[in-house]
Amino acid sequence: MQNSRERFEEEYALWIRSAAKDIAFTYNQLNPGESKKIIEQSEKYLKEPESVYGREGLDAIKRLVPDNILLLSTDAVVFSQSIFVRMPSIFDYAVALNRRYYLGSWYSIITFNRTYLQEASEVMLRYTLEHELLQKEIFEENLEKEGAKRFTPEEKKKISNETLKKAIEKSGITKDDLIKENKLMLRISYNSPLIPKPFAETALYMYVEKNLDDIRTYAEASKSAKEDELGKKLNSDFKGWIDFSMNAYDIFLSDVKKELNYADYGYA
Repeated sequence: MQNSRERFEEEYALWIRSAAKDIAFTYNQLNPGESKKIIEQSEKYLKEPESVYGREGLDAIKRLVPDNILLLSTDAVVFSQSIFVRMPSIFDYAVALNRRYYLGSWYSIITFNRTYLQEASEVMLRYTLEHELLQKEIFEENLEKEGAKRFTPEEKKKISNETLKKAIEKSGITKDDLIKENKLMLRISYNSPLIPKPFAETALYMYVEKNLDDIRTYAEASKSAKEDELGKKLNSDFKGWIDFSMNAYDIFLSDVKKELNYADYGYA
């Protein structure tokens, strides 16, 4: 009998191929120079996943972020199957991503899209940051209480809705600003390298792993032996998915290039 992981991997591969067709259609609306630049960036990401992230263009957000959080930037936008509309062709786009990895110590990281950092107003930045910090708090509480219990899609939807509401209240963002923020995020999504969420998480892990000596000041020790053991297990589990994430991104990028007929631009 097929196990759940095999079934998930098969279903995800089918979905990522479908996503590639839709995303290639969007790239086809760009001029050839823009789409070529995106593909070249994406190919670099595949060869050097850690190159997805860097520390450029962070001045606009630095002072708003707690000191214990490693702040990174990227040209990419993360996409995943929507938790709000369960249709294969509908995506959730993210210009920010927060994660906490264990590599001997705990490292909390928040990433932002560089174009978003350049063009968003301060209230938009506060809103997006608050949303990430609130979600971070919930996931870390779950880690402590439940030992990293997986959330169902409905639970994720509820968490997203609740944290968005709180982020609106805490940031003071207006309805008009929210409309502008959504338009900005969509515009950036149409003009940026799009990377699947599992690959975004893998690339982030690889960045942290490669730059460990330079980011030791962000290391946080476990609060207990139990938390330390949980960290080791989470790290081992995560590493077990790295090959899958890389292969899925390879499939995605290959299919995007086929759909774009990149032979016309000197790509086989």
